[in-house]
Amino acid sequence: MKKFLAGLLVLCFLAGASLNVYASSGQAKKPELKTEFVKLKYIKARQAYELLQSYQSLGFGRIRIQSELNIITVQDTPEIVEKMLALLKKIDVKPVDILFTVDLILGIGESSKDASNVSRFLKAKEQDKKLESDPLIKELKKVLSYKYYNKVGSSFLRVQDGGYSDHRIGGSDLDLELRLVPRYVREEKEDVFQLELRLRQFTGYFHEGIKKYQTLINTPLTIKSGERTVVGVSKLDGGDKALILILQGKIVK
Repeated sequence: MKKFLAGLLVLCFLAGASLNVYASSGQAKKPELKTEFVKLKYIKARQAYELLQSYQSLGFGRIRIQSELNIITVQDTPEIVEKMLALLKKIDVKPVDILFTVDLILGIGESSKDASNVSRFLKAKEQDKKLESDPLIKELKKVLSYKYYNKVGSSFLRVQDGGYSDHRIGGSDLDLELRLVPRYVREEKEDVFQLELRLRQFTGYFHEGIKKYQTLINTPLTIKSGERTVVGVSKLDGGDKALILILQGKIVK
């Protein structure tokens, strides 16, 4: 009996020692955590949360947001937290301003010279002489069959990166609305803009004063900073006339 009790005491002692070693080992593995609160100025807390998730440590990393205050809280190992803070510093910057120059050109074919269009035809003929030195117009004349080219509108649009701009262009005669949604991409050797562009024409009203539009151009495109680009051609009046949109974008310093 005494031997049995002695053996039991030894077993209990060894079991207790094992538990203490296991507990000490578990405590030793628990990492040191660091917590930081960041008030964001330009990007939304939800956007930052989505970007930081891939950095978060499994099991103990925490990221929380307060959308109404635009605050993000990160808790993780010091090394991971520093990486998160560095990324937030990089992305939470004031969006660049982009200045776009928009030229709207009307191409007119020979058959448009009728009684209803004679004034526009003559005006286009006069304008065509002024556009003869434009390199893009010279290129257009090589690939398009229109007789004359008339500049019917020219505008400057200032838009923030990630924002949008709606602008009326072409006067009451054409009644056009241009929407630009730019995204600035910094590349190693040059600046690039990724755009969503839509040009539509007011055509009347639905019931109760709701405006009706016809979409002429609706396209995504990429343009280089400072480079004039023909971004779309839309035929009008059965194909004998066309609207040609020329775009140039530059970062405003």
